[in-house]
Amino acid sequence: MNRVKRINMMASVAITTALLITGCSSSETDVTVEKEIIRPVKLLTIKSTDAINIRRFPAELQASEEVDLAFRVGGQIIKLDVTSGQRVKKGDLLATLDPTDFQLQIELAQANQKLAEAQFKRIQTMLEQNATTHSQYDSSKATLDQANNALQTARNQLKYTKVYAPFDGVIASVDTEEFQYVGATQKLMHIQNIDKLEVDFQVPEGLVVSIRSTKADYAPRVIVDVAPDDKLFGTYKEHKTTPDPNTKAYDVTLNLIREGNKEHTLLPGMTANIDMDLNQLLGEVKHFSVPVEAVLRHENTTTGLSESSVWIFDESTHKVTSRAVKLGVLQGDSIEILEGLKENDRVVTAGVHTLTESMQVRPWTRERGL
Repeated sequence: MNRVKRINMMASVAITTALLITGCSSSETDVTVEKEIIRPVKLLTIKSTDAINIRRFPAELQASEEVDLAFRVGGQIIKLDVTSGQRVKKGDLLATLDPTDFQLQIELAQANQKLAEAQFKRIQTMLEQNATTHSQYDSSKATLDQANNALQTARNQLKYTKVYAPFDGVIASVDTEEFQYVGATQKLMHIQNIDKLEVDFQVPEGLVVSIRSTKADYAPRVIVDVAPDDKLFGTYKEHKTTPDPNTKAYDVTLNLIREGNKEHTLLPGMTANIDMDLNQLLGEVKHFSVPVEAVLRHENTTTGLSESSVWIFDESTHKVTSRAVKLGVLQGDSIEILEGLKENDRVVTAGVHTLTESMQVRPWTRERGL
């Protein structure tokens, strides 16, 4: 009897121990299953490839305003008030011709005008008395008009003996000297506005058609050789529609915009480069590419249309979310994404069919030796 009790007691202990072991094993299995849910995934960080769309064009700085100055009449220069490199203001007197002969022309024109006016008044009085004909009156009136015009011309000729600065600027060069005789329209000097500069460069025919349609706020970077660190940009001003006969390229002009301090002095004729973003110039949209394995294809149950998506990894939560994308062309092992991605997105590139919305994952890292 005692032996039977002892056997029963040993059996009970064995069963209890087995149950405890089973329970522990079950608990450990549950923990193991939980840990397996946080699975590793391969990730691709979307990066911009803008650098391949930047094209550099050689350029040259030009004055926004520049012109050769000359007298409109000929004569001897009696006063030359400027030298090369001198700054001048709009309206400053720059050069003067000897006015003696022009003043004599005014005196002669005044005498002729007075005579013509006296004759006209006499004919007019006679016409009122029917003592002359209308043809004589008309002839006298025409003579007076000619005399008035001659007087005005003589006065204008005297004004043309002085040359004034047409705008604020710098005298770039002086090509004459005092007491030199010059002819009408003969170049005296060259004036430039260097406070507002422009940038001239050439583009091939494939790009010139897109220049004018570029967004007005697009300002490509301008790098001047003598001031490579200055923040310089250019905004569109104009372009020619006929090509250069030698290069077959088209001239384009930008207004130079200067930001920050003006440590370096920039002058017309300095060489530069323009870094043109062809994406913006041509109005192209930035596209990205991902491995083909990263894209899920599925049917929209509402529309019945085929749709595409990728899994995006959230760095803060370590969870994945589905994002719809628009596909472009296939490029080898990759496919172009036209819409749906932005720079620095992290896309899952492998095992995408086993993931679910908001599933927790961890980035896969290559172990040493593998």
